Amino acid sequence: MRLLKGLCILALAIAFTIPVYAETQSIKLSGDLAIRYIGRDDYDFNSYDTDVADTDGSYFMTNAEVQLDADLTDNVAVTIRLVNQHDWNVSHIGTDGADTDLNFDNALDTYGEFDVLVDLAYVTLKEFFFTPLTVRIGKQDLWFGKGFIVGANYEDPNGQISADEYTSFTSFKAIRGTWDFEPWTLDAVFAMIEENEVQADDDEQLYGLNLGCVLDYYNAETEVYYWYVKDDELPVLHLGGNDDDNSIHCIGARGSFDPHEDITIWGEAAVQVGTYFDIANMARAEERDREAYAFDLGGELRLWEEQYAWRPVLGAEYIFYSGQNAINESSGHDFHGWNRMYRGKVDSAIHEWYNVFYTTGMPTANDNGGTNLHQFILMGSIQPMDNLNVDARYINFHLHENASTVTDNKNVGNEVDIELTYEYTEDVTFGLLSAWFWSGDYYTDPEHAAQNPLAGAQETVQKGKDVANEIVATCKVSF
Repeated sequence: MRLLKGLCILALAIAFTIPVYAETQSIKLSGDLAIRYIGRDDYDFNSYDTDVADTDGSYFMTNAEVQLDADLTDNVAVTIRLVNQHDWNVSHIGTDGADTDLNFDNALDTYGEFDVLVDLAYVTLKEFFFTPLTVRIGKQDLWFGKGFIVGANYEDPNGQISADEYTSFTSFKAIRGTWDFEPWTLDAVFAMIEENEVQADDDEQLYGLNLGCVLDYYNAETEVYYWYVKDDELPVLHLGGNDDDNSIHCIGARGSFDPHEDITIWGEAAVQVGTYFDIANMARAEERDREAYAFDLGGELRLWEEQYAWRPVLGAEYIFYSGQNAINESSGHDFHGWNRMYRGKVDSAIHEWYNVFYTTGMPTANDNGGTNLHQFILMGSIQPMDNLNVDARYINFHLHENASTVTDNKNVGNEVDIELTYEYTEDVTFGLLSAWFWSGDYYTDPEHAAQNPLAGAQETVQKGKDVANEIVATCKVSF
C-alpha cells in the first residue's frame, strides 16, 4: 500500500504542476493494482527437477500502475503512466550482493525492483494542421487488428520479475499519425525499439502503414498493412566489413464479419521477405534471403448464448507459422522461419513462451512458440453466475518443418488452459488460471543420466519427460 500511495502522490504532484505551464481543461487519474501468485512445476519437462533454469517454484508478484490523462489547450492532451513491478521475495533494499537469483529468499534489490518507472509518456495532438489528422508522440501502446503482427513490445526493465510474460511494460517509443476519413483509417508509425544499444549505429527500428475500414453491414472490418523492421547488427561482427543486418518487410491483410448475428468469422494472412543474418551462430554468419509466411483463421459461435442460463460460447482457430528445416539451416539457403515481430496476441499460457522467455531440459529443444508451427485451438466459455466466467482452451501444437537432427517426429504436444474470472465488485476482480502442457514425441525421452552442473562432476541426475503445469491466482483492483 505504501508503494501505491507513493505512486498516487507523485501523479497528483504532476497534476497540480501542469496548470502552471499550460491551460488544463480536465485531469483524469486512473490505474490498477494486480497481485499474483504463480506456481510452476516441470517447466523444463524434466520429471527429475534439477531446476537449472530456475523456472519451477512458486512466488508472488505485484504490478502497480498509476495513469494521468490531462487535457490541456484545445486538441492537446498528455498521458503519463508510472509503473512498479516486483517479486515479493525481494525483501529489502540493497545495492550489491552475490545472490542474483530472484527466486531465492531475501534477495537484494539488485535489479531495481522498488523503482517506479515510466511506461507511457506521450502527447496527443488532435486536428494536427487539418481536421482528420491526429498525431501521438512519445512512449505509447501500439495494437493493430488482433495484435498478430504488432501489439506488444515485451520488456522487463532490469529483470525486475521472474514471469516476464506478465510484465506491465509493453509500450513503444513511437510517433504515430492517424488520418481518419470515415469509414477508412490510415495509420503511419515510426518506432525506435533499440537505439544505440552498444554503439551509435546499432539500432532496431519499426516503420509501418496500416489501412483499415469498418463497414456498416455484417459488422465487418478489414485492413491491409505493411511493416518494416530494420535491425542493424554490430559492424565489428560483420564478415568482410559488409553491412549485414536483419530486415523484415511484412505485408498482410486481415478481416472479420458476422454472417449471422451470433456467428463471427475472422482471418489474417501475412508474408515476410527481407534479409536474415544469424549472428548467434558465427559458423553460418552470412546474410541470407528471408521468405516466410503465416495465417490465422477462426470463428466463434454464440448461437446458444441466449437460450441457456450459462450462456455457452464455442470457437475454433487454426494458426500457421512457416519454419526452417534443420537440414537446410546451413548457409546458402533462404531462411523460411517466421519472425513473431511484436505480436501481442497470445493463445496459450505455457507453450508460446518457450524459447522466448523459457527453455526446456530436453535434447530436442529447438522449439519456438512463435514460429514453425501448426496450432489448432478449440475454445469455449460458460457463465455459471452473472459475475463468474469460465474460459477453456485446448491447443495442439505440431511442427511444420523438422527442426531437429535428433528426431524426425513433429508432434510438439498438447495444452489445456482453464481460467476462472470472478467479478467481486465493479473494481475488484479475482482470477484463477490452471494450465497443463503434455510434451509430444518431438521431445525425446532421454534414458540416460545427465550431469548436474550445479552439483559438480561426481553427481548425476535422471532425466525423463513430465507434464509442465502452472497455476496463476490474481487479485486485480482498478480505479
